[in-house]
Amino acid sequence: MSRHFILIVSVLAFFSTTSLTLFYRYGEAQGGKIVNSAGKTLPPDAAPLARQIVRYMSPEPRSLDSSINDYDTESTIIPFEPLLRRDENWDPEPAAATRYESSKDGKTWTFYLRPGARWSDGRPLTAGDFVYSYRRMLNPQEANPYAFFYYDFKNARAINRGEIKDPSKLGVRAVDDRTLVIETETPAPYLPYIVSFGNGFPVPSWQVEKYGRKWTLAGNIVSNSGFKLGEWINGKHMTFVPDPMYNGPHKPYVEKVIHPFREAAAATILAYENNEVDYEAVDLTDLARIRRDPKLARDLVKVPARGSWYVFFKTKQPPFNDIRVREAFARAIDRNAIVKTLMNDMAYPAYSINPPEFADHQGSAMKKYQDFDPVRAKQRMKEAGFPGGRGFPKQELWLRAPTPTLKRVAEAMTAMLKENIGVDVTIRAADRTMYMNNLYNWRMNLGLIVFFADYQDSRNMLDMIWHSQPQGFGRSDWSNANFDRLVEQAGGELDPARRQQQYRQAEELMVADYAAAFVFHPINIELRKPWIKGYRRNPDGTVGGWDYTRVYVGK
Repeated sequence: MSRHFILIVSVLAFFSTTSLTLFYRYGEAQGGKIVNSAGKTLPPDAAPLARQIVRYMSPEPRSLDSSINDYDTESTIIPFEPLLRRDENWDPEPAAATRYESSKDGKTWTFYLRPGARWSDGRPLTAGDFVYSYRRMLNPQEANPYAFFYYDFKNARAINRGEIKDPSKLGVRAVDDRTLVIETETPAPYLPYIVSFGNGFPVPSWQVEKYGRKWTLAGNIVSNSGFKLGEWINGKHMTFVPDPMYNGPHKPYVEKVIHPFREAAAATILAYENNEVDYEAVDLTDLARIRRDPKLARDLVKVPARGSWYVFFKTKQPPFNDIRVREAFARAIDRNAIVKTLMNDMAYPAYSINPPEFADHQGSAMKKYQDFDPVRAKQRMKEAGFPGGRGFPKQELWLRAPTPTLKRVAEAMTAMLKENIGVDVTIRAADRTMYMNNLYNWRMNLGLIVFFADYQDSRNMLDMIWHSQPQGFGRSDWSNANFDRLVEQAGGELDPARRQQQYRQAEELMVADYAAAFVFHPINIELRKPWIKGYRRNPDGTVGGWDYTRVYVGK
């Protein structure tokens, strides 16, 4: 082959490559479209496909089967799609079901599944898959700590507690492959919120029955959302990629999500600073340094948390069976000092359970019961037979996988309890699984815990946490018959104004009975790289939550 021929071929190759590059750039500039591997057209300001990769770091999940144990999955993608899902305003929107309707009495709900929906292995997704999954969630042998979430379903409570042995009695049935009917015990105007909960997804019965609890491991998992598991390297990372079988409305823009693992106690922003991740939850201990750094400060965002941190008591036995003791603990905590000094005003003082983002938030109206008042706290301890804390048994304050900030908050509270009511309290930390097992089995006298809303309705914050439950089924042993009656009435009330009034009465009753000492409502703070697009910016300066199906990498 002559050198002239080689030269000609090289020149042609150069111009061919250059022309392709110019054509690609010209196409983009003139509104040319980029379509990803899921068949989704990227926004005009999106970077090329090769850059559509998002990285986020958190602890390694024990399992991706959050339909059975929500606390095993950590902060990773759950590659499953429920009937409905939440939009950026936390309102239900179509997911596996394209539409739904309810009977006039609010007790029968019909959901119509998307035509052509498939599992990641190509099998059709059917209404029967949801029937199987809901029965599994409520099977008492599965010991699902979140089973109570579905107690609105007809016979769900009795099935979950073993009082009804036949799972077919559950009020969930398939009319045909694409039609699912859910019957409720009472009118349930909030049912779309229940089925849009992220853990209410279907599971593949053939994989569950073949592999048991290992069905979500790499090589075993079959899923039904816009993402599927790419790989899972134990101790290192997992990846998620678009699922070509998914034909729904929530296909991702990104080509891959990389999820490196780290221990919760090792959480820092170093990986973010080193451009190893695109998104990082920020602990308040790093906030001052971030604000001093112009580049990091630019990336800092606030996200509505919709949550409440509170101190719970074991109320059925001494010493916390005495309401005077519970009130003393609540009055001994200076919430304003915690929020201002330890949390840099990235929280609101809490006096009840409903967070500020809720329409039913009562805020300062509950201060009369729980405001910081060391004089009254001392008096109540004296009335309970523990003047100056003398004779009061030492207590442990349990923390769940605490961040550095939560440790500081706990230390401050124990110091306040010592100073204001003379009580010695030590701190004990546990991992998430151990903590939640102890919580539901009422093994802790005293603990600090958060509840983040699953949906934006008082039923979620009040009824689901505080309605009396047997041991093993509820977070707290606190019970109050009047409270139970009010939230039961409110749950089935179709008149919005009356429903709100009942919930507000129930909340005040719970606060006044010192079911807990409420401490603060958090404001989540995060670092997000400037090239991450696709999330909402709100008028109040906060941003929308992180949705892996909506975010993408900008140019």
